[in-house]
Amino acid sequence: MVSEWVKEEMGSLDMGDKRLNKRLMHIITETSKQPGKSINRQFHTRKEMQACYRFYSNNLVNEEKIIAPHKKMTLNRAKKFPVVLCPSDTTSLNYTTRKGLKDSGYISSNNAQGFFMHATIAVTPERLHLGVIDQKIWAREKEKKANLVHRDLRPIEEKESYRWLEAYRITCKFAKSCKDTQVVHITDKEGDIFEVFAERESRQQEGCAAHFLMRCNHNRTVYLKNKKTSTLFKELKKNTPLGQISFELEVDGVIRAVVQNIYALTATIKSPDSEKSLSINSFCLEEIDPPEGCEPICWYLITSLPIGTVEEIEKAVKYYLCRWEIETFFKTIKSGCKIEEKSLRKAERLFSAFAIISIIAWRLNYLLHISRLMPEISCEFYFERSEWKAGTIAATRNKIPPGTAPNMGTMMEYITQLGGHQKCKNSLEAGIKALWVGLSSLGNYADAWDLFGPEVNHKEDLFVKKRCAQ
Repeated sequence: MVSEWVKEEMGSLDMGDKRLNKRLMHIITETSKQPGKSINRQFHTRKEMQACYRFYSNNLVNEEKIIAPHKKMTLNRAKKFPVVLCPSDTTSLNYTTRKGLKDSGYISSNNAQGFFMHATIAVTPERLHLGVIDQKIWAREKEKKANLVHRDLRPIEEKESYRWLEAYRITCKFAKSCKDTQVVHITDKEGDIFEVFAERESRQQEGCAAHFLMRCNHNRTVYLKNKKTSTLFKELKKNTPLGQISFELEVDGVIRAVVQNIYALTATIKSPDSEKSLSINSFCLEEIDPPEGCEPICWYLITSLPIGTVEEIEKAVKYYLCRWEIETFFKTIKSGCKIEEKSLRKAERLFSAFAIISIIAWRLNYLLHISRLMPEISCEFYFERSEWKAGTIAATRNKIPPGTAPNMGTMMEYITQLGGHQKCKNSLEAGIKALWVGLSSLGNYADAWDLFGPEVNHKEDLFVKKRCAQ
């Protein structure tokens, strides 16, 4: 039986064959119940397992078709919010031990084999996951030594760093489709390339540019009004601090108070390989009086967002902290869904599995955050009847099934309890790991409820017993 959320999420699915559509929905449903299990253990019968492998080997199946309906739903969800953040990053997927896997590439200097995945997701400033905007998967080929010398001279399209420009362009297309929503593209230091700044300027003239926000990777040369040059970091700290920001930070298990000065600067920079110049906003957060023996915490960021006031910079910092959600997304697909343990012999089949796992990883993070933001909403909107009934009994050990569905806050407590999280007075909120472990247990209880629960029709069993008695 296909879950209701799968029907809704994949409503516009078109694999080119209605049977493939039906099979994909069934695969997503079963995989979401046991995301960390192998394909052989995710299905109940040999027939279902073989059908899954046949699905992946079908020539009509590819990752673009699989994830397309989810991208459409992501856009629909994003249109409902005034601000949407788009964290973007790259992770490696290690398949060194899969000797029979074809078309993998090297992922490190020690000849580890696998793939790279660059993903861009959409989240709200409250960290509610809206879905995957784009993901690119590729295998890296070893470069010849003769080519390494000329790497800096190559056009951006021939470099791996081109993925950052591609991701920003896709975010801009996303922003164009939801015009009433402010879209902010967020990256770590690797995304600090001049081509992104230039792309923002050209798209701004067309009226379809997303904002960008990233950590500084380069202490760039800036051009002053008196035609002299200086460096970005130096000029930032020359300014009078706009104000201060304070927060608590945990370092090596110790929580300490941090107070930072805020410096801001709008500067002119030039392309490293041309005379093209443009203006960027940058700001620096530098710690005041760090504890003895501790390095001062100092962050440099570049953005197209306004930075004229302390409030605007605090908002930009809040947005940047949401970049951590892409790391949580990667943790979910690698540790929760165990993407690196999936056994398929060809890369294109694995890529299709990656698309399914990405949808499930979004779903897990969405459930976690929706339960925090809207704990009073009924869990019936997100869980099947058998799931919330069986889950409530399993967590409370009350043999009487609940008459009405619990709210999302309560249901999430039950699920994470099944995942090993025990709520107490001073405990932290349950995290994504407790959720994916708990959902695996919930899937087993829900299957048992569907097969043996009090709502199952036992008329056929009674008929058999009567015949046997005669």
